[in-house]
Amino acid sequence: MPKSLKETLKELQILLGKPQRKLAGVFKYYLNFLGSTEGVEKKENHPPKIEKIQSIRHGKINWVDVKDPTRREISELAQQYPFHPLHLEDCISKGQFPKIEQNDEDKYLFLLLRFPTYNTKDGTITMSQISFFLGNNYLVTLHEGTHDTVSEIFNACKENPDQRKVYINGSSSHLLYTIIEQLTDNLAPLLQKILTEVDEVEDIVFDDKVSGVYMVGQLRRKIISLRRVIGPLRALLADMEERINKFTRKNLTVYFVDVAHRVDKAWETLEEARETVDIYKDADFIISTEKTNRILAVLTIIFTLSIPATVIGTFYGMNVVLPGGLEAGSLNFWGKYTTLILIIIVAAVPALLMVWFFRKKGWF
Repeated sequence: MPKSLKETLKELQILLGKPQRKLAGVFKYYLNFLGSTEGVEKKENHPPKIEKIQSIRHGKINWVDVKDPTRREISELAQQYPFHPLHLEDCISKGQFPKIEQNDEDKYLFLLLRFPTYNTKDGTITMSQISFFLGNNYLVTLHEGTHDTVSEIFNACKENPDQRKVYINGSSSHLLYTIIEQLTDNLAPLLQKILTEVDEVEDIVFDDKVSGVYMVGQLRRKIISLRRVIGPLRALLADMEERINKFTRKNLTVYFVDVAHRVDKAWETLEEARETVDIYKDADFIISTEKTNRILAVLTIIFTLSIPATVIGTFYGMNVVLPGGLEAGSLNFWGKYTTLILIIIVAAVPALLMVWFFRKKGWF
């Protein structure tokens, strides 16, 4: 269905707010829209694409879910809702900081949150970005992927009317609480995995036959990644408690306080794990240093005990006449090996004296 001129100009306003986009490409699209019908005919011949925007309605509450949003889906939302272009831009920009902003003019609340996801294949933690637009009678969610928590809740509401009634409960704010509550609930198994790895690292760190540097480093990396998510989330939930009741007749402060307490406990668990891992890191460094010192001590003792023999060998390697040398003639009073025996005795006596001295000092 062709767009109206008002809708087209509104979409053009949104696109012009993106400094990265080339204006030539933008105007080319709208010139085709205004004067050419070939582009429309060719577009109609393309196979239909999978609809990324889906909606569920329960009473007066409408939930719109957008998976893997692009500028096309953002433009459609801009035509249906009074969302600010900067908020829409944040939804498709990667690496945004978590934020909560309220648009009093258009009466909606914008939230951008980040939640961790554990990758079971390589044991890494990745971050997923989720955006919310909360109004009095609607909730719009934008996120990546189709197998995440938001999609599971959406499918449950879509397939089961009873579940939909429980989740929405006559309020878009309650639906937002349900989604955030399940997202924060997913932190529990992730934290349990971290604690399990902390226990495994403890056994490795205090085993001097195995190096725990790599495992300690990987564990610290995971803890830091979680801290980057949970830290800002704590501040946002505290701010959300005050603003959320403006979009519902029910007082949901108690619900969000419960979620905030859960996140606080997760933060405390991370802090404890971080302190424990730091202790393990220091312990591993001390154990490795002690092991290196023992090895160097043994090598130093061996080198020190060989100094007398080295000195004697150096003298006999010179072009000077020495007793028992080739030019002076060998000593024979103990047989043909008299010279060798004397050299061994002269080298061994200082070495034995050094051993006695080191023992007396308690150096080994």
